[in-house]
Amino acid sequence: MVKKFIIFILLGLSTLMVWMLWNMSTFYSKQINISNLITTNKIDFLSEEKTLSDLSKKEELILNLSESLKYKTISYQDSNYSEPIHFLSFHKFLERVYPKVFSQLEKRIFSNYSLLLKWEGVNNTPHNPILFMAHMDVVPIENYNLWDHPPFSGNIDNEYVWGRGALDDKSSLIAILESIEYLLDSGFSPNRDIYFAIGHDEENSGIRGNAVIADSLASEGIYFDMIIDEGSVITDGIIPGMDKPVAIVGVAEKGYASFELICNHESGHSSMPNNETTIGMLAKAIVALETNKMPAELTDPVISFFNFLGPEMTIQDRFFLSNSSFFATSILNNLDTNPITSAMVRTTIAPTIINGGLKSNILPSTAKAVVNYRIRQGDSIDRVKKHISSTINNDLISVSQLKSDLSAEPSKVSSTKSPEFHIIHKSIKEVFGDVIVSPGMILATTDSRHYQNISKNIYRFMPIQLSSNDLSMIHGANEKISIESYMKMIEFYIHLIQNIHAS
Repeated sequence: MVKKFIIFILLGLSTLMVWMLWNMSTFYSKQINISNLITTNKIDFLSEEKTLSDLSKKEELILNLSESLKYKTISYQDSNYSEPIHFLSFHKFLERVYPKVFSQLEKRIFSNYSLLLKWEGVNNTPHNPILFMAHMDVVPIENYNLWDHPPFSGNIDNEYVWGRGALDDKSSLIAILESIEYLLDSGFSPNRDIYFAIGHDEENSGIRGNAVIADSLASEGIYFDMIIDEGSVITDGIIPGMDKPVAIVGVAEKGYASFELICNHESGHSSMPNNETTIGMLAKAIVALETNKMPAELTDPVISFFNFLGPEMTIQDRFFLSNSSFFATSILNNLDTNPITSAMVRTTIAPTIINGGLKSNILPSTAKAVVNYRIRQGDSIDRVKKHISSTINNDLISVSQLKSDLSAEPSKVSSTKSPEFHIIHKSIKEVFGDVIVSPGMILATTDSRHYQNISKNIYRFMPIQLSSNDLSMIHGANEKISIESYMKMIEFYIHLIQNIHAS
C-alpha cells in the first residue's frame, strides 16, 4: 500500500514537472523582430537633407523647448494662486512657434486655458480617431536653493535642457507639436482624424481641463481607437534580471483616494494623562494601517508585464514566471520586498498629513491625520474605506474620504493584443532599437482616466530613457532632459503618427 502511494506521488510530481516544463517551452517572446520591420515610404527625420543634420534647425528645436520651460504655468493645490497670464502667454508662444499647426488644425479652448487641436484626416477610413495628450502645467518649486540652474531659466548646456517641466510634461507636449509641424511642412496628411489635448491642470486633477474636454467629446459622439498620454518610460537598469532597457507601456493606472482620520477624546493637563490619549490612539491607528496592509495580488497588468518580460530573462526566471499561477505566493513575497514592485501588486497606504494640539502642556481633544491610498485593480475606494474602519476598529476615530482631494477608481486595463498596442510597440523598436517592450501599470494617475468612456485602449508612455536617479527629478529638483533624448522623442512621435497612418 505504501509502495503504491509512493508511486502515485512520484507520478503526480512527474506530471506536474512535465506540465511546468511545457508551460516554459510555450513561454515565447512577444517582441517584434526589428529586422522584419517595414519602414518604406516614411518621411525620414534623420535623413541628410532633412532637419537633424541641419545644425541651425537642431538648435531651433532645442531653443523651442527651452523657451517653453520659461513660462511659469504652475498648478497650485489652491487654484486661487494660479497666474492666468503665464498660461495665456504660453498659448501665444505655441501659436508663434508652430504656425502651421495653429493655422491648419482646428483649435478649441476649454475652461479658458486647455486646448484641443483636431488634425482632420484626408480619407474616410473605417478607423476611429486617435488622441494624443500632454499637459502644459507644472508642479510648484519646493526649494529654489536646491536647483543648479533656476527652474524657469530653460538653461541649455552641452548635454541638457534644464527646467521645471523638462520631463513632466512639456517635453512631450513640445515634441508632439514639433512632429506635427514637421509632418505638415513635409506635406503629410493622416488618413484619419488625430486630436491633441493639452491640459492646463493635470497636476491638480484635470477636473477643469481634460475632464471638461472628455465630456464635450463624449456628447459629440467621438470615440477613439487609441489614446496615448504620459506615463511609463524606457527604464535603464531599474528592473532586476534585465540587461537591456525596458520600454514599459502603461496599460492601466492605479486609483487614488485620501481619507481623513479624526480622533476625539478627553482633553486635559499633560501632567495627568489617561492611559490612552487622543494623539496616542491616532498614532496606533496609523501604525495598524501600515502593519495590516491590503492583500497583494497578481492582477492582469502585472501578469501581462511578466508575460512580456519573462521570455527575455534567465531560464530560472522563465520557469517561475511561466508557471506564475503555481508560484504566485512566492512571486508576490519576492515583489513585496521592494517598494516599487510592492506597489505594483498591492494597494498602498501613505500617511501624508497629521496635526493635533495647540500647546505642549495641553492634551488635545482632537487630532487629525490624512492617509493616501493608491488602489490596485481588483480593489476599490469603498473596499479601502471598509478596510480602514475594520483595521482601526475604534469608535472614537471617524473615517471619511476627502472629497476635496483628487479621487479615482483604478482604471480599466487596455489590450496588449490590439492593433494600436502593436503600433506603439513597432514605433518604439524603430526609434530605440534593441530595447524590450512590455505592458505595465503606472503607479500614479494621469488625465487619460477622464476618457475611459470614449476609448477602450488608453496607453501611457513617454518615449524617453531614464535611470532610477533620473526618475527622482520628476517633481524634484534639477529637472532636466538630455538633448539626445529630446531628439528621440520628436522622432518617436513622427514614427508613431506615420505608423497610425499606415495601419
